[in-house]
Amino acid sequence: MKSCESAIVIALALIAVSVTVGTVFLIIALVKVRKAAVELEKALHKLNSELDIVSRVSGKVISLTEKISSPVVSAVSLIFYALSSINKRKKQTEGRK
Repeated sequence: MKSCESAIVIALALIAVSVTVGTVFLIIALVKVRKAAVELEKALHKLNSELDIVSRVSGKVISLTEKISSPVVSAVSLIFYALSSINKRKKQTEGRK
Protein backbone atom coordinates (compact mmCIF):
# COMPACT_ATOMS: atom_id res chain seq x y z
CA MET A 1 0.00 0.00 0.00
CA LYS A 2 2.85 2.33 0.83
CA SER A 3 4.42 2.01 -2.66
CA CYS A 4 1.08 2.92 -4.26
CA GLU A 5 0.78 6.00 -2.05
CA SER A 6 4.33 7.08 -2.78
CA ALA A 7 3.73 6.63 -6.55
CA ILE A 8 0.65 8.86 -6.29
CA VAL A 9 2.61 11.47 -4.33
CA ILE A 10 5.41 11.41 -6.92
CA ALA A 11 2.88 11.68 -9.77
CA LEU A 12 1.15 14.61 -8.09
CA ALA A 13 4.50 16.31 -7.47
CA LEU A 14 5.46 15.86 -11.12
CA ILE A 15 2.10 17.25 -12.23
CA ALA A 16 2.52 20.25 -9.91
CA VAL A 17 6.06 20.91 -11.18
CA SER A 18 5.01 20.60 -14.83
CA VAL A 19 2.03 22.92 -14.32
CA THR A 20 4.31 25.45 -12.59
CA VAL A 21 6.94 25.26 -15.34
CA GLY A 22 4.26 25.54 -18.03
CA THR A 23 2.77 28.57 -16.31
CA VAL A 24 6.17 30.26 -16.07
CA PHE A 25 6.84 29.68 -19.79
CA LEU A 26 3.36 30.94 -20.66
CA ILE A 27 3.91 34.12 -18.64
CA ILE A 28 7.29 34.69 -20.33
CA ALA A 29 5.74 34.13 -23.77
CA LEU A 30 2.87 36.52 -23.02
CA VAL A 31 5.29 39.23 -21.87
CA LYS A 32 7.27 38.85 -25.12
CA VAL A 33 4.09 38.95 -27.18
CA ARG A 34 3.03 42.13 -25.37
CA LYS A 35 6.40 43.79 -26.04
CA ALA A 36 6.19 42.77 -29.71
CA ALA A 37 2.65 44.17 -29.93
CA VAL A 38 3.79 47.50 -28.46
CA GLU A 39 6.68 47.71 -30.95
CA LEU A 40 4.35 46.81 -33.80
CA GLU A 41 1.91 49.52 -32.72
CA LYS A 42 4.72 52.10 -32.69
CA ALA A 43 5.85 51.01 -36.15
CA LEU A 44 2.30 51.18 -37.49
CA HIS A 45 1.81 54.69 -36.10
CA LYS A 46 5.06 55.80 -37.75
CA LEU A 47 4.09 54.13 -41.02
CA ASN A 48 0.66 55.73 -40.91
CA SER A 49 2.12 59.20 -40.44
CA GLU A 50 4.57 58.63 -43.30
CA LEU A 51 1.77 57.35 -45.53
CA ASP A 52 -0.21 60.51 -44.81
CA ILE A 53 2.73 62.56 -46.06
CA VAL A 54 3.10 60.36 -49.15
CA SER A 55 -0.62 60.62 -49.83
CA ARG A 56 -0.55 64.41 -49.66
CA VAL A 57 2.51 64.62 -51.91
CA SER A 58 1.08 62.18 -54.45
CA GLY A 59 -2.19 64.12 -54.48
CA LYS A 60 -0.28 67.30 -55.30
CA VAL A 61 1.70 65.49 -58.01
CA ILE A 62 -1.50 64.12 -59.56
CA SER A 63 -3.10 67.56 -59.49
CA LEU A 64 -0.03 69.09 -61.09
CA THR A 65 0.22 66.45 -63.82
CA GLU A 66 -3.47 66.88 -64.64
CA LYS A 67 -2.94 70.62 -65.03
CA ILE A 68 0.18 70.14 -67.15
CA SER A 69 -0.86 67.10 -69.15
CA SER A 70 -3.81 68.72 -70.90
CA PRO A 71 -1.82 71.49 -72.65
CA VAL A 72 1.16 69.20 -73.21
CA VAL A 73 -0.97 66.49 -74.80
CA SER A 74 -2.68 69.08 -76.99
CA ALA A 75 0.66 70.53 -78.08
CA VAL A 76 2.20 67.14 -78.79
CA SER A 77 -0.83 66.00 -80.76
CA LEU A 78 -0.78 69.24 -82.78
CA ILE A 79 2.92 68.78 -83.57
CA PHE A 80 2.36 65.14 -84.50
CA TYR A 81 -0.56 66.09 -86.75
CA ALA A 82 1.50 68.79 -88.45
CA LEU A 83 4.46 66.46 -89.00
CA SER A 84 2.28 63.68 -90.33
CA SER A 85 0.58 66.11 -92.71
CA ILE A 86 3.97 67.31 -93.98
CA ASN A 87 5.14 63.71 -94.39
CA LYS A 88 1.95 62.81 -96.26
CA ARG A 89 2.38 65.76 -98.65
CA LYS A 90 6.00 64.81 -99.30
CA LYS A 91 4.93 61.30 -100.22
CA GLN A 92 2.24 62.66 -102.55
CA THR A 93 4.65 65.00 -104.31
CA GLU A 94 7.25 62.23 -104.65
CA GLY A 95 4.61 59.92 -106.10
CA ARG A 96 3.73 62.47 -108.82
CA LYS A 97 7.33 62.74 -110.04
